Amino acid sequence: MKRRSTIYDIAQQAGVSAKTVSKVINHKPGVGDETRRRILSIIAHMGYHHYGARTLRSRRRNCVGVTVAPPLEMVPLSGDFLLWLFAKLSEVFSSQGAYLAFDMAPRHGQASAGDYGRGVWERLYDVCLVVGPMPIGDTVLPRIHASGMPYLAIGRLDNLPNASTASVDFYDGAYKSARFLLERGHRRIALLSAFEGYQAGVDRVNGYKQALKEFNAPFDEALARYFNPTTQKLADVLTDLMQQHDVTALIESSVCEDSRALRQAAARAGREFGPKLECVVWTYMKDAAVLPEAAAHVWAPVREAAIEGIERLAQWAADNIEGPIHVQYKTTLTNAEHPLAVRKPKRIFDLL
Repeated sequence: MKRRSTIYDIAQQAGVSAKTVSKVINHKPGVGDETRRRILSIIAHMGYHHYGARTLRSRRRNCVGVTVAPPLEMVPLSGDFLLWLFAKLSEVFSSQGAYLAFDMAPRHGQASAGDYGRGVWERLYDVCLVVGPMPIGDTVLPRIHASGMPYLAIGRLDNLPNASTASVDFYDGAYKSARFLLERGHRRIALLSAFEGYQAGVDRVNGYKQALKEFNAPFDEALARYFNPTTQKLADVLTDLMQQHDVTALIESSVCEDSRALRQAAARAGREFGPKLECVVWTYMKDAAVLPEAAAHVWAPVREAAIEGIERLAQWAADNIEGPIHVQYKTTLTNAEHPLAVRKPKRIFDLL
């Protein structure tokens, strides 16, 4: 199937910015006659369907749409995160008097089930924020990208490297975690990941594999597990990993931030955290520890990446900068003691 041209393809072919192409499509001033004719000729030649750029930019609804790529029960959304997201969007877009819409897309039984981009196709808003993680091989985000609408995905996607994204380098986090333990002499290192079938999960496993490869340590599929919150209990999955007594180290990268489940699993398996079972635990909180007795802690600054991305999205929507946006933060690994303990967050479905 031939790939559909995007506004960015037109801009590259014409040797201008996407903003200039948008002005031509939307019949706005500020573009020379010769440049305008050249862009229109390229649009016609490439068969660019610019319905999105024309209607979404000329008939502005002044509405920011928030949509979620995976099923809600798969996303580690807490009540605190949703309140923070609402507050941040209000802070950034309130000066524009914008409306805010949350897409409650159905997941089963309807034609639009699973189509998190339906608000774009239905022209309900003119700025789109996609909460990830992003599914592997996703086809919706490329369509949003092609529409020309200012958008931001919180999470990256391998099959769309030029997407407008704010993300954390989870490959980097898993690589650092595994390397830290390998340097301490461990070879049988278990990895608990999350988001099977999603980019964030694949990146974790790939980073873990790369560190093992560099130390000539074999990769064992039995030691790399995904946690699915819809069908599994965290303590059960952790117990299965810890009961393999040749396992001497664990990377808990699901970011469930559940110290009780970790300790419960260790007790069930007859293990104790220490030299014979060292653990690296991930958190979304800076300078904090989920499990104080862990050998190391990894901070994944998802919220911080999202802040920068959202602020730049507002600038793009106001035509102050050009898109797409590219923000990626690295993780931070430390073995320092942290006075702040992370409390297990209450996910939105735990509150229902």
